[in-house]
Amino acid sequence: MREPLSPWWAEVQDAAQLLASQLNAYVTHAARVGVYTAPPGSPPPRRRRQPGSLRHLAEVIRTHRLAPGRSVDKDDVAAVLAGDPHRIADPVLVVAVARASHLIAGEPFGDAGADRLVVASTHVSSLADAAREADGNAPRAVPALRPAGNDRIAGDAGPIIIDAHFTTRRPGRGRALIAGALSALVLAGAAAVLVLRRDEPDDRLTSAEPVVATVAGVTPLEHGHAQNDHLNARPLLDALDRGFTSVGTDVLLRDDTLVLCHRLVDGACRDSRGTTITARPFEPAYLQRFSARVKANGGRVYPGFHQPVLLFVGIGCAEGPAGCTLPPDPAAAATDPNNPLVVVKKLMSALAPYRDMLYHVDRTARRWGPVQIVVTGSHNDDRFPVSAGGYDTVRGILQQQSDIYTFLDGSFDVDGDQYNADLVPVISFENPAGCAKADETPVQTRHWDDIVTAQSTGHHVRLRDVADCPDRGSSWTDALYAGVDYIGSDHVAMLGEWIAGTAVGGGGGDCAVPSWIATARLYGQYCTLVAGKAPVMSRPDPASARVGTLAHGGANWFLGQQPGKPHTRDESTNFWWAYTRASNGRWGWVSLTYFTNGVLDQSADGLQYACYDVRPGEPDNCHAI
Repeated sequence: MREPLSPWWAEVQDAAQLLASQLNAYVTHAARVGVYTAPPGSPPPRRRRQPGSLRHLAEVIRTHRLAPGRSVDKDDVAAVLAGDPHRIADPVLVVAVARASHLIAGEPFGDAGADRLVVASTHVSSLADAAREADGNAPRAVPALRPAGNDRIAGDAGPIIIDAHFTTRRPGRGRALIAGALSALVLAGAAAVLVLRRDEPDDRLTSAEPVVATVAGVTPLEHGHAQNDHLNARPLLDALDRGFTSVGTDVLLRDDTLVLCHRLVDGACRDSRGTTITARPFEPAYLQRFSARVKANGGRVYPGFHQPVLLFVGIGCAEGPAGCTLPPDPAAAATDPNNPLVVVKKLMSALAPYRDMLYHVDRTARRWGPVQIVVTGSHNDDRFPVSAGGYDTVRGILQQQSDIYTFLDGSFDVDGDQYNADLVPVISFENPAGCAKADETPVQTRHWDDIVTAQSTGHHVRLRDVADCPDRGSSWTDALYAGVDYIGSDHVAMLGEWIAGTAVGGGGGDCAVPSWIATARLYGQYCTLVAGKAPVMSRPDPASARVGTLAHGGANWFLGQQPGKPHTRDESTNFWWAYTRASNGRWGWVSLTYFTNGVLDQSADGLQYACYDVRPGEPDNCHAI
């Protein structure tokens, strides 16, 4: 079990990995478009060498004297690309790697770009100095993490470029749920973060500094989704105080301001039950509160929790018999505040000041952030006027983002079998039977295959609870058995208690978030095996051919996981498999029965679905990168 970073070392780690992610993007591009050229005076290599390799970068740095007075080797380059805080705090070395990458790619790299890297490198150095001083002032604080295992590169414990969502913890069909006691997060005693509270009621929220609640003793609940969260007494805060890792709210555009509202009726805001409520502003209730929480907790929503918390934003409208009520003139409808396209553009604009905390995908990689925004609603695929003569959809608007900061909630019919998790990270559906009775399994019966397919293509799955069920436990149990990742409810206290007492235990492995693995030249996740000689199979199926083994136990890297055929080892059974490269260099699948602390038929803790791919747009189907 890894101890959480102290807030100051988490900040150092985040800054180092943010800079490393930019350098890795340069290197990835150089490897794709560049050509290997031997140093002047050296004989041509006997075999073809990969452009942009660690050796190639070091050769270019030395040949072109990009780091004057230094003898840079491939280990130096590897340390920088891994985000080693000691090496990436050296601006000369950082700029040298960037210039070498551009030389290999045959592209210019100006002084302005170099200056930005110098500033970023110096910032890491300053943060590290401040962290060491903080350690001296709080001697019992948790120190910076040190990676385990011989293959790890210093500083790879907290990468920025990832494709991380929560993993489901799926009990097997017909098997008893595995339940256990939850433990609170371990917080550094002398490093506890003090937070402020406001006394004003929520209907007086403005753009002033938002409420920040304490997180002491809160354990993140990976299955918990607080739907209609804006109807709670304290939007966002009630859910976070209970450890929820996903929240949902509805917004409308009113007087050019995004407000928390399900629908407007005769100018009044109504909730889903038709009750009139106060339309409060969206930004202070959610974006400002998330920002304050992230700043207070060292760059995380929950201290030590390295996965993004999801914010589902439902785009609504005032509706008539034919859908959203819009002016008949397309030009007027294209700018009408009731047009979902206008609302989603306003949301994207509102997110701009908060991009530093947002998970996003750019043209070269997926980049980590503690908060991820997902647009949901019943009109995402409906066509609306976008101009006097043109029409578009919410999906189409989001697809046009050059860098994706605003993601889309999908459906089984449209997205279930598509490798499009770069835009559609989650697929949502409603319980097909409303309230499940004891011994009824409507989700498992009707959607088992849908859920498996969606998770195999990289999506997570959310169940919307649209019924106020008298026996919610039966519905939630059915959803959990079916493998649903996020279980939604308006009743956060009840759902939180149920998850804490029932949905505990995963497939084990203690998997770290994805990081750059310099020895393999790819991004992966380290997970822990119980022993060496774990068989690597050609498919996620124990009856498939064995392609090799993983020679050593302990920390080994993997690209992702997906459901497959059940495998039994000793008394452990699991149908989840993780993708990796065997010790002989061949690719294949390892059963999660070889992961430490695994639980019956459940996915690995923190290991992403499908496989990580640093090149968005390519099929995300577990191929060698």
